[in-house]
Amino acid sequence: MPSAPWSTVQLAEFLEVFELLEMLDGVNMTRIAVDRVAAALDAEVVALLIDETVVRCLGFPADAVPVKLLRNAAEVRFSILDVPGIGEVHSLSAAVSTAGCTMVVLRAGNAFDKEEETLVRSMARALGLAMTATDRLTESRMLAERLAERQYLSDRLAQIQKSISHRAPLQEVMDSITQGAAELLSADVVGLRVVGLGEGADAIASLAGYPGEGLAHFRSIPLDQGFSGRAFTEGVLVSTKDFPADAAALGSAPEAFIEAVMAAPVHHDGHIVGVINVASREVGRIFTPPEEEILLRLADHASLAVTDAAAIHALRNSLEGERFKASHDALTALPNRTTVLEMIEYELDHSARGVPLSVLYIDVDRFKLLNDMYGHPFGDRVLIEVASRLRSAVREEDLVGRLAGDEFVVVAPGISAEDAEALAQRVTHQMTQPLVIDGRGTHLSVSVGVAESAAGLTSEELLGNADVAMYRAKTSGRDCVVCYDVQMRDEMFKRADLEQEISLGLKAGEFVPFFQPSMNLETGKVHSLEALVRWNHPTRGLLAPDAFLELAEETGLIVEIDKSVLDESCRQLAGWTRLNPDLTISVNLSVRHFAHPEIVDFVAETLAKYRLHGSRLWLEITESMVMANDAMTLEILRSLRSLGVRFMVDDFGTGYSSLVYLKRYPIGALKIDREFVDGLGSDLEDEAIVTAIIRLADALGHEVIAEGVETAAQQEWLVQSGCIYAQGFLFSKAVSADALEVLLSTAVTVENGFL
Repeated sequence: MPSAPWSTVQLAEFLEVFELLEMLDGVNMTRIAVDRVAAALDAEVVALLIDETVVRCLGFPADAVPVKLLRNAAEVRFSILDVPGIGEVHSLSAAVSTAGCTMVVLRAGNAFDKEEETLVRSMARALGLAMTATDRLTESRMLAERLAERQYLSDRLAQIQKSISHRAPLQEVMDSITQGAAELLSADVVGLRVVGLGEGADAIASLAGYPGEGLAHFRSIPLDQGFSGRAFTEGVLVSTKDFPADAAALGSAPEAFIEAVMAAPVHHDGHIVGVINVASREVGRIFTPPEEEILLRLADHASLAVTDAAAIHALRNSLEGERFKASHDALTALPNRTTVLEMIEYELDHSARGVPLSVLYIDVDRFKLLNDMYGHPFGDRVLIEVASRLRSAVREEDLVGRLAGDEFVVVAPGISAEDAEALAQRVTHQMTQPLVIDGRGTHLSVSVGVAESAAGLTSEELLGNADVAMYRAKTSGRDCVVCYDVQMRDEMFKRADLEQEISLGLKAGEFVPFFQPSMNLETGKVHSLEALVRWNHPTRGLLAPDAFLELAEETGLIVEIDKSVLDESCRQLAGWTRLNPDLTISVNLSVRHFAHPEIVDFVAETLAKYRLHGSRLWLEITESMVMANDAMTLEILRSLRSLGVRFMVDDFGTGYSSLVYLKRYPIGALKIDREFVDGLGSDLEDEAIVTAIIRLADALGHEVIAEGVETAAQQEWLVQSGCIYAQGFLFSKAVSADALEVLLSTAVTVENGFL
């Protein structure tokens, strides 16, 4: 077997460095990189420049780096320079990244040849990707350190939030808040009072750090008096480092030995109903801005507890026993659909008297996929977090409810659709904050529909309008807000009709595979086939995937479509064995299959049914599937591989991924994305990337197939670069099974084509 080209070996060794990426910082990475480049090219000088600043240089003493000379060399790809102490050298530069980083290589003696140029550009690009990954890793570590510093605060606030969410008695929640404030702020005395709630909750009080009969004395002090009274009357946080002087200035008697005080208001229903204050006996104590922020957050929790307790109290007056339980969602403790509709109906009565009402309909983007990939317990944790974030994003007077599944609603009285849209934007922003569950980082986003009340609307109709707007947000790309318009309802009906048509089409066998061949550019003959789904619609004719695939993926119908295509493709392949016994076929699989192990049994049964060896079937997967790094995904891939089935990575190079998965997963082939193929023969960067992919695949023993080949120039470039398999319109479009059989029966080659 011939040995790999010199440049391929050098590039492979260079890439091995970055397998240790997590153990390297940016400084060591660039040092090792320039050392490896210098060794590979026998160069006297290797330097890295960012925005004309030399950040790493091998070959010159640190105090004698010729910066201007290196800058000049970085501006051109090739040059010949006269370097003091070295003499005449050949210069070669390559872009490391799009952030202005350039690699410069200087060598005396022989000029750089084409293979060396390609190697340098590939090394530079690999270094750029690794530096980007390292920067992200560093940012993640810094974030982790900051999170660790605030973990205690988060845990304490979470305990308080949990007591609120679990509907603990208000007095118990308030005691938790004062104890938490004492611990978090190192305070000697913490007091919290709430008044004016009525019906037995007129004077909730909690005190930490005050012995004896202090609570009775604390209750007797008017809330609007003294230094802390300013927080109650002015509605702002107040703080002092000289409490005796400030208290005397306000005409009140200072508490013994208290030196520093700060206080914040507690709100309910738009009014100030209480104050939380903390005090320190430490001389010279000054409460810092972060400590003020902690107190404000504790005050917010107290406000939330008061609002929640008041709402519960009001509901319990109208609902008894089991009816109360039936009115709330068991998972999130939010009002359910019935209660939400009752609240909307109540608010619509006010709307009829000129008070506006808006409703936000919120759906978690791609929640079904999360649920399928990571399981229902994980999905439940996500829903609980969504409920918590909704509560923190909306106003105190707004009602948050859960309708069903991943659908939530906010009833926002007193605001128009325009103001409700701003509220919805706050909701979407809150949802995109980082979320980690059981060590797994998850990106959340929501689609929000907004609808405003109008004369004659019922609660069901208003909620339905918001639902329609939410579906428009979904179809507009998700993670956005859309306000209702009457024309949207027709579009939603069309979408619902399409979903029904897809379901009926599956039962009627309307989804069929078309087949696009990939060609062996050396022999000029068909190498393999790719099955591409088409919908033979009874009234609209033959439909391409973009007419139905997104909705099928969203609804989960894609699973049955994939199975139908896989079964029919294998049936056809078995029939074509007489024409070409070595012919193989590739079928695309949705990520949804990798959440359910039964796909393994289905593939095994299909192969057995048509008496096909597993090696004749390729399954095309995406980088995002394997980068999920999920144990179930890996197990499914390995089980399928044990059947002889092989895997190819579709659109290779377009995902944000690490090359580590190429050795971790049973990958057998890489498909070069058409985005890179388009530039072959005209774009040096595309050519460098494709060259690197070809050599990487060759070094790993993988097949490589170029997608989207449309010109003879692209074909010629691929042949000269060692890529022997290609598919695209230059050879054939996707054709029906009958048309393909005719073509397979004739002497079809690259020269005469299929078109």
